[in-house]
Amino acid sequence: MGFLQRFHFIEDGHTTRADALCAFIKEEIAFGRIKAGDSIPTIKELAEESGLTFRVARGVVERLVREGYVRSRPRVGTLVLPRDIPVLHGRVVLAMPDVDVSSYHVMQIADVLHRRMTAAGYMFSTVAFSQDAREELTFLKYELSRTPDLVIAIYAPPHVRSFLRGTGTSCIFTYGDQPEEGLEDRWIRFSADEALANFAAHCKREEVRSVIEVRFEGNECPDAQPVLAAEGIDSIRMTIPCRRELGRCEGIERSAYETFLAMPYREFPDLFLFWDDFVAQGALTAFLKRRVHIPDDVKIVALSNKGLGPVYTDSLTRFECDAADTGEKIAAFAQSVLSKGRLPPPPVIKPLYVFGRTFPYSP
Repeated sequence: MGFLQRFHFIEDGHTTRADALCAFIKEEIAFGRIKAGDSIPTIKELAEESGLTFRVARGVVERLVREGYVRSRPRVGTLVLPRDIPVLHGRVVLAMPDVDVSSYHVMQIADVLHRRMTAAGYMFSTVAFSQDAREELTFLKYELSRTPDLVIAIYAPPHVRSFLRGTGTSCIFTYGDQPEEGLEDRWIRFSADEALANFAAHCKREEVRSVIEVRFEGNECPDAQPVLAAEGIDSIRMTIPCRRELGRCEGIERSAYETFLAMPYREFPDLFLFWDDFVAQGALTAFLKRRVHIPDDVKIVALSNKGLGPVYTDSLTRFECDAADTGEKIAAFAQSVLSKGRLPPPPVIKPLYVFGRTFPYSP
C-alpha cells in the first residue's frame, strides 16, 4: 500500500474521488515523498486502495502521464519523471471565516499569506469555516487529513479553536485582544488600546458629550465605552443583526440600512462611531433615503481597512486597519514557527486612529 495509506477522501459535493487521488499523487511528488525514478502503484492497486473502479483509476494514471508527472514503461511500471520544480518544504493551511463573515480585510490578509508562504516553498491552501457552532467543520477536517505542517486560523471562534487544539495540529491564532490560556506563544493579538486612547482624547478635546457606537451582531471589535466613560463622555451601543442569508457585506449593509430607516430622529448624538464600513454605508444610505439632514456639527468616525471598503476615503476620520501589513506580520511569524527554532514573541496588530475632515483635529 505504501504512500496510499495517507490518502483520505471526504465527500464535499465538489471534488470527485478521482480528482482527489490525482491531486494527492501530485502532492506526494511535490513534497518529495515519491522521488524521480520511483514507481507508483499499479492501476489495480490504485483502484483497490482508493475505492475507484479499474477504468477510473486508469484515467487518473493517464492524466498524470499527460501532465508530465509520470511515464508508463511496459513490464517496468509507472515511473515518476524528474521535475525542475524545487521540492516543497511542507503544507500551510489558512483557516478563515466563510463568505458570510469575511471581508476585504480578511481576503487581503489571505492574499499576502499566499504569496509569502508560496515564495518560501510551502504548499498553501485556504479553507473556510462557519461561525455557527452547529455546522460541521467538513472542509477543515479534510484539510487536516492531509497533515499540514501549520494551520493559521484567522478570527476563529471558540468552537473552531477547540477543534483545532483537540487535533494536536500546530496552529497560529488571531482573535481579539486576550490570548486563550495555553496559547500565549501562538496568539497574534489585535489591540486597539492606543487608538482608542487617541480617539477618547480627541473627543474630550473637541467637547464631544455623547456617542452612539454601532456594531453588527457577532463582530469582534474594540469596546469604546469604558475609555469614553473615563473621559466623562456618555455612549450608547447599538448592535445590528446581520442578515447572513445575503452574505457578509450585503447582509450587514442591508441590516444597518433597515435599522436606521426605522429609527426616529428626534435628537442626534455629537458623534457616530461605526465599527464596520458596511454598517456606516447602510446607515448613511438610510439617512439619504429618508432625507434626514445630519447636522453639520455631528461627527462621523468608522473602522476601515486601508484603501478598501465602501466608505473609505482620506476625508473620513477612522480607525484604520492595514491588512497588507497584518498579512506580512503573520507570514513572518508563521515562518518562525515552521523553522522550529526559538519562537519570537507573537506580533501585535494595532489599528491607527487617523484624522480626517469628518472630525478634524483642532490643536
